[in-house]
Amino acid sequence: MNEKESRLNRKNEKFANNGWDTAQFDVQTWLERAPWRTLRDTEYGVKNNAPKPHPALWEDKLVSEIYKIDLATFLTAERISMSGISKLVSCAPDEASSVFLATQAADEARHFEIFSRRLADFDVGPEQRNEMMKKVTTPEMQKFYDLIAEQVDREDFAAAMLSHNIILEGMAYPVYRYESAYWSVFDPQLSAMIRGAFADEVHHVAYGEAIMRNYTAKGDKTRNTMSRLAKNFRMLMTEVFESTIDHYVGLYQLAADNYMDEIGDIQIFPSRKMRDVTEKEQVEILMREVNLECDKRLARIGLL
Repeated sequence: MNEKESRLNRKNEKFANNGWDTAQFDVQTWLERAPWRTLRDTEYGVKNNAPKPHPALWEDKLVSEIYKIDLATFLTAERISMSGISKLVSCAPDEASSVFLATQAADEARHFEIFSRRLADFDVGPEQRNEMMKKVTTPEMQKFYDLIAEQVDREDFAAAMLSHNIILEGMAYPVYRYESAYWSVFDPQLSAMIRGAFADEVHHVAYGEAIMRNYTAKGDKTRNTMSRLAKNFRMLMTEVFESTIDHYVGLYQLAADNYMDEIGDIQIFPSRKMRDVTEKEQVEILMREVNLECDKRLARIGLL
């Protein structure tokens, strides 16, 4: 056997080429990215030597309440992702997509597990957790989630990918950056968990952009349908943030004011310290950043 015959050719495609780059979205890449790198030496997303949470999370009822509200809110998004992506594995248009979505479903299940674990660590069991999730889901948020679920239930793969991996997952860019900073003093462990989840969402969005570029390139009908759906999501996102201001911003402001000596120097946004930005302003800035990130995603897939 000569040298050429004995050489493995890793350039050969293992799945059919359906017009999008599959190279970075297989199980092997997932193993190298997650268990072997981003999750190495962690338990429920936290390294063993991570700093302990602030005593206020146990001793201050208000701080404890908003901490649990945030965790419950994370869980509402992770549950819709876990459920939706799991269903999409079986209706993906090609083998490479099915394989990738199986890894994404595992990611979403891990996120749901770690945030559920965190609430359990603070004595919130499954039944109480589910009640909290219902309580924090505003009517506006439910409309947003329902529109995502509708695309999955119709097995409209392009619309479902736009909903999950462009809109919902894309929101993680500004939201998870903000949340990681917000809790960095009160609970560095939670900040680490959020950063780990965010790393996964970045990978999910990369797949979403790759597959959606393939769809939007097929013609005006598909592009116009996706544009209308994106417009509906943008309107609902604004309603979600406005309802957040109406429901919770007073609680967050009061808790922040009580600990401003400790958390005031957090860079909650680039060049903006927490002490210099009210909670209402923070939500408004976050909404602008969500819209800017959404525009970037839509431009990359040919919808802007």
